Amino acid sequence: KMIEQYYGGYKGFWDFLLARDGDGCLLGCSIKGNGKEGPLVVDGRPTGLILNHAYGINDVMELNDPYNKGNKIRLLRLRNPWGNSEWNGAWSDGSPEATKYEREIQKYIDSLPEDDRFTLGDDDGTFLMHYDDWHDQMSTLFLNVDFPEDWTGVRFQSKWTKSNSGGLPNIN
Repeated sequence: KMIEQYYGGYKGFWDFLLARDGDGCLLGCSIKGNGKEGPLVVDGRPTGLILNHAYGINDVMELNDPYNKGNKIRLLRLRNPWGNSEWNGAWSDGSPEATKYEREIQKYIDSLPEDDRFTLGDDDGTFLMHYDDWHDQMSTLFLNVDFPEDWTGVRFQSKWTKSNSGGLPNIN
């Protein structure tokens, strides 16, 4: 939640996620829990999510809302790498939201590259989650920046110590 403050709050963080997804960054998330992996239970109900388990964020998107013209629905497409055990809240397979917006969701799925398409209702580990729920449930965001091809860099194999943590010495 600290990073959210840096990016201008709740809406600013959404914009940050959209931008990183647009940049082609690899994204992931997880739910920090005490101890080992196990089901996340909220108000006595299992959510389908797993504590201390990483999920891939395959897409960050805004779906047009035909029932509220001009409004957008903020959704994330996540994937459990195990290929099963999916979110069972709002926007999950068979939920009232997914049923109501099935046409819009299918249109989105059909617009994806063939390798990214999934079938609504399949227990394949791929699921949709509204940004509100994702924001409330997930505690960790993983972000891998894909640097542009025209950038250069040097990689060193060593240790990060007090004597070298300020950068490289000025070599002229």
